[in-house]
This record gives sequence, structure tokens and C-alpha cells, in this order.
Amino acid sequence: MPGTTDDRMSRDEIVRGLTDLLTRQEQVKIDVSAITEDTRIDRIGFDSISILDFIYDVEDHFRVQTEIADLVTMERVGDLIDYLEARLVG
Repeated sequence: MPGTTDDRMSRDEIVRGLTDLLTRQEQVKIDVSAITEDTRIDRIGFDSISILDFIYDVEDHFRVQTEIADLVTMERVGDLIDYLEARLVG
């Protein structure tokens, strides 16, 4: 299970996982290969429903629970990567 001392995920693995999930999202309005850590989440093209679907996919893929209060403060893709990294690497 990700996040345990026996199965830690690197930042690169997190990025690859998020990239894979983003390629499956129909709402994404920009080329996924052009998304960087500095890309603003609101520029990706999610609406209020599709962002929830994406977050549920993230939770399933990475086997983590997210907190809505933490998520609403995220502006960039890098913020989400940092958030996941703190839960999966440490």
C-alpha cells in the first residue's frame, strides 16, 4: 500500500500517476503533455463535478484520503503533487 515504509512512492511516480489519470479525464481542455507543476488547476478545464470525479480517481489510484479544506487551497498542479507526496513518501 502506498505510504507505508515498504512501498513509498517517489515524486516522479506521483507525477506519472497524475498524468495517467489526467489523460483519462474528458474535461481536460489542454494537452496533458503541456501540464507542468506550475499549471493552474483552474486552467485544466474541470467543472465542479468533474474535479470531484478526478479527486475520487486520485484517492483510488493513490489509496489516500483527501481533505476538502486542503484541496480548496490548491492553485497549481504542483500543490497537488506536494500534497500527495507528503502523504505517500514520508
